[in-house]
Amino acid sequence: MKTIIVAFKSRNNLQLFAKIMRTHSIPIEIISTPRSVSISCGLSVKTDYRYLNTIINLLHVSNLDGFLGIYLIERQGLRQQTQKLY
Repeated sequence: MKTIIVAFKSRNNLQLFAKIMRTHSIPIEIISTPRSVSISCGLSVKTDYRYLNTIINLLHVSNLDGFLGIYLIERQGLRQQTQKLY
């Protein structure tokens, strides 16, 4: 399963966007930001890759300050690879 995380500069923006995602029935989990994306407030929103386009649209509509990026997280055995998507 491909997973994406959405990172923000502040926890306030992260919480606001998590609420927006929940209102659009996107299953989320708030997680500690992986070390490979250590540029955020320390927390990120995690969800399934299949919601990527919806999340991008919601980001455009919500116009939240402090958005840092969307990252693809893939596990390969014990290793984890991170790639910035947006």
